[in-house]
Amino acid sequence: MNRNTAEKLSNAAQTKHNKSLVLRSVWNNNGISRLEISNITRLSTATVSRLVDSLIQDELLMEQQPMAAPKGRPMKPVCFKAEGHYLIGIDLGTTYIRGVLTNLSIEPIKEIEVVTESHKDPEYVLNKVVQVIMNLASTNLVDPTKIIGVGIAVAGIINLNTGIVEYSPAFNWRNIELREFMNSHVPYPVFFDNVSRAMALGEITFGNKPGFEDLVCINVGYGIGAGIVIGRKLFYGTDGMAGEFGHFPVKGDEQVFCTCGKKNCLTAYASGDAIAQRAKIGLITDKSSILNQIAPKDLDAKHVAEAAKNGDPLANAVFAEAMGYLGRAIAGLLNIFNPQAIVLGGGVSLNGSIFWDNLKPVIEENVFDHRSTKYHILPSSHPDKSAIYGALAMVLQEILNLSLTIRK
Repeated sequence: MNRNTAEKLSNAAQTKHNKSLVLRSVWNNNGISRLEISNITRLSTATVSRLVDSLIQDELLMEQQPMAAPKGRPMKPVCFKAEGHYLIGIDLGTTYIRGVLTNLSIEPIKEIEVVTESHKDPEYVLNKVVQVIMNLASTNLVDPTKIIGVGIAVAGIINLNTGIVEYSPAFNWRNIELREFMNSHVPYPVFFDNVSRAMALGEITFGNKPGFEDLVCINVGYGIGAGIVIGRKLFYGTDGMAGEFGHFPVKGDEQVFCTCGKKNCLTAYASGDAIAQRAKIGLITDKSSILNQIAPKDLDAKHVAEAAKNGDPLANAVFAEAMGYLGRAIAGLLNIFNPQAIVLGGGVSLNGSIFWDNLKPVIEENVFDHRSTKYHILPSSHPDKSAIYGALAMVLQEILNLSLTIRK
């Protein structure tokens, strides 16, 4: 490669970087002037003006009507162009597949929810995901050719280099070629990641906690997982397995199996599945619990939480024990990582005071030093849709990085 070619490549990379800076500044501060973009990005006003014009041509930005300025000529606010192009986000859960079609401002246009039937084979489940995607795209509300991409949040260990779900205890999947399957069945670019990391990405992209640079997002649902954010960037670890918080080993009674097959994982003590299983074990000897009114096959963590709120002793004991294990494990994360915040989402976290009032005191009791350890324990910004927001964030980040271009 000669010197001139190398310089051209370097200049092209620098232009892309600067263009992304401008695009992100508008996304974070919608309706700002070119001068304000220049101040935020520290690029010259001439460079900003040229890049804004280019992004307008790319149909990513638009200018609004001029507004009076304190001095000089009226300014034209620069905005993210929300309408005309669309995203799809999918939460592939063990109970439901949830999907949403939005514009670039993440305003919902169409939503779908179907039962997952996770006990069936992987191809069957993935075909249901494809059906949800195509049903979302099949609407007279949008032009399907203007859908930019699809994000999917999946429970499991995912190799992002190969596009393979290497292991998903929740689905009992091993070595599933997710990228290959989606690329051959979906006419849009598809991006995917572990559901807990997706939730963390959604939190730093769409959350109402913009001041946090370092946080851990914990998903407490059927299983347990975590997404670690350092410097507003996801931490993947050496092999992409960072965040397997549910498999943190704890010493307990070993009565319940984790979905991975072990009995000493945090998931076996504090997940939604574990809470339900432990309530069933308690019902063998406790015939007075109101949980006896529910068929064992139907009993889930939500039933246990509701019974606990109504003062049922067995349910209270099961829920309190689960939050004890979870709280001590979270305190361990705080002691090791010292993040600014722990953000909790997932179905179990939606149970209100019975969750938070049992959890927070345990965390406080086990944090190393309150004088030097400053932290926040907070609910997810989008409690019942955090995985979907994470899936949408995957696609939006590709757009903001200019790794995914809009088809005109």
